[in-house]
Amino acid sequence: LDFAAAAAAAGADPSRGLELPAGSWRAFVEANGLAQWLRQTVDDASLGLRLKSERIRERILSGRLADSSPAGSAVLAAASGPVLIIGEDATLKSEGAAHALESVKQAWAASWAPGPLGARLRAGDALAYEGRVRIERVEEADVSGVAFSRDPGSGRRERILIEAAPGSFERLLAGDAEAEFFTLDRTTGREAAPRAGAGKAALTPRRLARVARLARSLDAWMGAGVEVSFSFSGARLLVHHARALELPRPLVMPAR
Repeated sequence: LDFAAAAAAAGADPSRGLELPAGSWRAFVEANGLAQWLRQTVDDASLGLRLKSERIRERILSGRLADSSPAGSAVLAAASGPVLIIGEDATLKSEGAAHALESVKQAWAASWAPGPLGARLRAGDALAYEGRVRIERVEEADVSGVAFSRDPGSGRRERILIEAAPGSFERLLAGDAEAEFFTLDRTTGREAAPRAGAGKAALTPRRLARVARLARSLDAWMGAGVEVSFSFSGARLLVHHARALELPRPLVMPAR
């Protein structure tokens, strides 16, 4: 079961877009002479996590993503107007083709921030990163938001948390829309606490139940807590991305 099938099973449609060609990240690394440098940097015991992250992100952002590369050609073809650049750890809005190339590098750099980099280091392979990026055209929407299938602060599963605002998802990203916040019962999808915020998100009980179903479905598909971005365009529920939540690490008690 892939992401599109998991979303469809929950009554949602993946937004229209395209993926960068496979191997785009690795081609960028090779073209900028970063392969050996990356390995040396992540293995350097004299550098703390934050310093490793800072140095790597600086090198990525200063690298060149050529227009003629497979990734560059795909970006320029897709970004004829406003688009969302959706990486594994960041979503950015781009106003056009030239800016989109820089946004792709920013999306890649976000996956070397301390959180994602630290998670890969703990898993034993900091270089296990494929650099998947999706480019989506900005679509008109009635309301957009982000749903958390578990409490991102505690990891508890009893509640689904939602932040939503009127308009397309790019407005929520830009921070120029007044957001509303919802707490839902995980099982029923009904509100489990008073909503907070601007009161303009236009998420009806039926819509809230559909978002809850989507969050539960993608949580089960990923086998972990997820952050899901979504939009409603009329009766259609669109899903933009689903990412694993960086949940608090459990306290390990010493053996007796």
